[in-house]
Amino acid sequence: MYHYSHTIGMLALVSRGFSNPLDLDIDARGLLYVINRSNFHQQAISVRINICSADGKFISRFSHFSAADGGLIWPTSIAIDRQGAVYVADEHRNDIQVFSREGEYRRKWGGLGVERGKMSRPAGLGIAADGGIFVSDQMNDRIQKFSPEGECIWEAGGKGRGPGEMDKPWGIAEGKDGHIYVADWGNDRVQVYGPNGEYIWSFGTSGAGVGQLKRPAGIAVDGERVYVADWGNDRVQVFGIDGTIMAALYGDADLSLRAREWLAEEDPDMVARRQHADFDVERRFWGPTAVRVDKQGRVFVVDSCRHRIQVYQRDN
Repeated sequence: MYHYSHTIGMLALVSRGFSNPLDLDIDARGLLYVINRSNFHQQAISVRINICSADGKFISRFSHFSAADGGLIWPTSIAIDRQGAVYVADEHRNDIQVFSREGEYRRKWGGLGVERGKMSRPAGLGIAADGGIFVSDQMNDRIQKFSPEGECIWEAGGKGRGPGEMDKPWGIAEGKDGHIYVADWGNDRVQVYGPNGEYIWSFGTSGAGVGQLKRPAGIAVDGERVYVADWGNDRVQVFGIDGTIMAALYGDADLSLRAREWLAEEDPDMVARRQHADFDVERRFWGPTAVRVDKQGRVFVVDSCRHRIQVYQRDN
């Protein structure tokens, strides 16, 4: 059903690679916008958003580590609307910043608080079919829908383990059926809501077995399939919209284009030597945090702890 296509990126603190990428989105041109979260010791030089092509060619980057408007501290998620506006959530700033597709700062909204329209460590973003913006308001254990200008339209959720309640929601995405799918991180499940935030149902249980989840992170919906970055189990699971498990991806990475270029420059013999070594562990996902599907049926998985994106092609 899915076969590995290629890998994008390699570890690079300031240049044409990634530093703990956390999320990505794909614009109308097919370009990838990738958040580099980095780690605590390297944030000052490595936090940024990279723009690259689907085959891995670096195009540009924007933003940097800063508390000023247009800067980022702890970026968590990114979403691009049909007009090309780029929305970025930051769980330190507790706001959503809006950039042009070239990376120019436009405006911000949100702010720390529990009131409707405020947020606490926002963790996920999604674009609604009507142009609205979904936000997973992590520490407030709820989801909110906003207008592009930042007006809160509705909120749903609340702390707990019961139906419709949440524990640190992360990924959020709208399906073609109009339903909203939320990765309920702390409850190890996916919850499904209606267009106005009304709870419908949920699927997934805690564990490492087939169809079970351990701290689900990013989520994507493509027609009749729901893709879940099963962060704690180092895999991506594919479900039907009825919750039936369809497939699981564990990682099959080879060297990316950029990694081959770098090795050719630094150690020309290394690529050949690697052909005779066992890199099975290196090929696998390590803490996948996000997943996206493009119009060509390609599945992009943010392999955060290995500083890369693995790409799969859906066969049908």
